[in-house]
Amino acid sequence: MADISIILDNAGFCVEEIQSLTENLIEGCVEVVLTDPGYIRVLNRDYRHIDRATDVLSFDLAIGEEDRPEGTIYVDGRLFPPIEALLERIFHGYLHLKGYSHHSEEDAAIMSGEVDILVARAQGKQVEI
Repeated sequence: MADISIILDNAGFCVEEIQSLTENLIEGCVEVVLTDPGYIRVLNRDYRHIDRATDVLSFDLAIGEEDRPEGTIYVDGRLFPPIEALLERIFHGYLHLKGYSHHSEEDAAIMSGEVDILVARAQGKQVEI
């Protein structure tokens, strides 16, 4: 289960709600931080030398070839997005920690499909693979 933190004033979600939705879907030592785009922009600028905000930013903290992901996912949780949008951001960051990328169209399609499956499972929907 992910460790959830909210450093966002007037967040539209509570820690318990996000934990219950992501329970059994996120493995490893993963922290999810709901924050605002300004905070993500500072992280992007300081660590990636990209001076702009993104919806999600993942920092892989695994040492060596870990079997389970380890890291922190910063998610833009402002403006009370629909829960599906928040879950998409969380699982997108989680898949980055698992080694997925979207550098090519094929990789992006695979990653998008995996995000959709995780979001559906989080909402209790049956998913055919």
